[in-house]
Amino acid sequence: MNWLVFAGSLVAVLVMTLVARLLGLGVASRIADADHARRLAEEAWCGFRATAVAIDRDGRAALLRNAANRHMVLRAHGNHFVSRFVDPPFQASLDRETLTLALPEAMFGTVTLDLGDEATAWAAELVGAGQTGGRRDAQSA
Repeated sequence: MNWLVFAGSLVAVLVMTLVARLLGLGVASRIADADHARRLAEEAWCGFRATAVAIDRDGRAALLRNAANRHMVLRAHGNHFVSRFVDPPFQASLDRETLTLALPEAMFGTVTLDLGDEATAWAAELVGAGQTGGRRDAQSA
């Protein structure tokens, strides 16, 4: 093997990696703040005006509520975000500071939100709005 070709290829790969990093490619999408989550929800569903927002601690998901008491969940999907309304039937479980939502759409998957102290209030709100599928974790009762 020609060591000069090997070294040149290695340098080319490292340069392309540096260029990709400088362009921000491959960086995981994050929800920066409540206003960012509101903008994403508005983009996902025209006319959805969030009155309350809870963002996952790592910024990869958010739970929003509008004035009509309708809930929407946002989650990262690659370098973009996807959203779904949290409509029955769905499963919600609370484990201390983590709220897990399992929507009926299999392709969307389960969303786990680490909401800290807000998790209990959001879980109670979903239960109070009559939107849960009836399943609650033993620690949430």
